Amino acid sequence: MSWIYLLCAGVFEIVWAVAMKHTDGFTQLWPSIGVIIAMSISFVLLGFALRHIPLGTAYAVWAGIGAAGAAICGVIFYGEPATLWRVLSLCAIVAGVLGLKLLHGQDVDGVNDHDPTHASNARKGG
Repeated sequence: MSWIYLLCAGVFEIVWAVAMKHTDGFTQLWPSIGVIIAMSISFVLLGFALRHIPLGTAYAVWAGIGAAGAAICGVIFYGEPATLWRVLSLCAIVAGVLGLKLLHGQDVDGVNDHDPTHASNARKGG
């Protein structure tokens, strides 16, 4: 479940980054409110993910999802250039995020969230 929280936190990071483009330096009320709400949700979900995922892994994945997602949105929605080096760099970010996810072992509490035999024992007693 922690990885789902982290993925959702990354998606909300993309949302606030893209919405920030529409705030005009936080002079536009509704886009600014949207940024603050999306930021808040992103941080809360990141906090939930940190219960079971190590800080370094969670933060790198969260930031990677946000950075790659915002860059991709820039290309798709705002006509930003999709040069070869930019695409290769985005692929490197995505590969790093996937690598952190795939190579992730035990969670902070010692329970591997991917092992269904431990699901009922997770966070037992606290």
